[in-house]
Amino acid sequence: MPVGVLLLGMAFALPARAQGVRDTLVYSVDIVPRDPHLSVEARLTSQVAGLVVLVAPPAAGPAGTVVAGLSATDDRGTPLVVQRGRSSWTAMLPAPGAVRFRYRLDVKRGITDGSTSSGLDTSRLYAVTRSVFVAPDPTAYRKSGRPYPALRVSVHAPDNWRVVTGWRAAGDVFEPADGDDLLGSTLAAAADFRFYEGSQGGTPWRLAIRGRRYFDDSTLTAAIQASLGRAADLLGSSRTAMVTYTGDLGRKGRTSGSLQGKSSIGLLWEPSEVLELARSHDLFHETLHMWFGGQMESERWWIEGVTDYVAARLVAAWNGHPDDLAFLCFQSLRNYQGIEHRTRLTMAEENSRRMGGDNTELLVYRKGMLAGLLLDAAIRQGSNDGRSLDDVSRRLLQIAQTRASRLVRETEIRDAVVSAGGEIAQRVWMRVVDGTEPITEDDVTAALQTVTGRAFAPPALAKGRKELVR
Repeated sequence: MPVGVLLLGMAFALPARAQGVRDTLVYSVDIVPRDPHLSVEARLTSQVAGLVVLVAPPAAGPAGTVVAGLSATDDRGTPLVVQRGRSSWTAMLPAPGAVRFRYRLDVKRGITDGSTSSGLDTSRLYAVTRSVFVAPDPTAYRKSGRPYPALRVSVHAPDNWRVVTGWRAAGDVFEPADGDDLLGSTLAAAADFRFYEGSQGGTPWRLAIRGRRYFDDSTLTAAIQASLGRAADLLGSSRTAMVTYTGDLGRKGRTSGSLQGKSSIGLLWEPSEVLELARSHDLFHETLHMWFGGQMESERWWIEGVTDYVAARLVAAWNGHPDDLAFLCFQSLRNYQGIEHRTRLTMAEENSRRMGGDNTELLVYRKGMLAGLLLDAAIRQGSNDGRSLDDVSRRLLQIAQTRASRLVRETEIRDAVVSAGGEIAQRVWMRVVDGTEPITEDDVTAALQTVTGRAFAPPALAKGRKELVR
């Protein structure tokens, strides 16, 4: 009997009869609002026997969700011994076939605190999908060379509730494209969604929004269209069959945010917010993740920080206000200056240590955005305005498209930057990416003038607040 290891991230050979046969993974999710929790059952079929590894939702704690009572059986109902690891469960599948597992997911919050959390009450569910599913790890499947199981998800909601997610649907059954699509989406359900749809930049989009704010729905749909259209003009087609935006209400007084998936973007805002620069910037940032994070994986400082810089440029161009780019860059600088380890760790070192904090407290976001600005200016200077960071971005996406993993290494980013901007870009790279020398107001001011052709004075820091006053 052929025996393999499932999901350990190792390459292995399949038995001849299993080659070309795809595993399947089917979920059934029941939403139970009266005692807020989800009841989840799943059936994973495998063409090989061996150790089945199921990974816990990595955001279970911060998301306000807790997995309880996971158990597993074979297809005949015979219990399998399940061992709990630090962030996973393992069970031995004695022969090729199916393993059934079930668990309860408790949702501790009635109202979500942010876009990486989950909330469930008697009227609605808003969840980050990565905080919902116990599932095989997509990264391990990619490393092993095996395709992720074919997926189906059925969500059973209370009467009159409408279920919204970024997955394609066949009736009441949702079909995520792969493991990244399964785990990189939002899942929302309520009775009072308002729906809008359209197409922009070659990408069809739809919006499901609930709750009332101090801006019209048309203002949000215009921002969605602008983010998709301008990103496509810069980087080419998103290659996404449909992108779903899900808008929901958060807890008043909390910082709003958003979450990107391959085909799903969740927007969580407090009711009193106007769709101002910060929120428009969030939306553009998350839309850009369909390229950086969707079409290309790389160092986090690029995927988050440089994406933040590109988003700032696009939203400023859309608004017709170059000072918006300056404002967002100086705001990032102020937050960067408050990070204690900014001169002790590089962005890669910070990320390898898995340091916690929100995006105002991490170099990969704040220094990453400033690195995007400074590298853009250096490339323009080094090429006599013949090239920019945009050219590098398009080149890196081309490299990613040739690889199943979509991974572009940091050394390849460096080579593309130096190729575009020469010695000037190389010096800036060594300073802001490889080094820990502080980035100053003068650096940001000079780079903004190179990129925009205008001079900007640093805005004043509001007393007792991180935000800046224009």
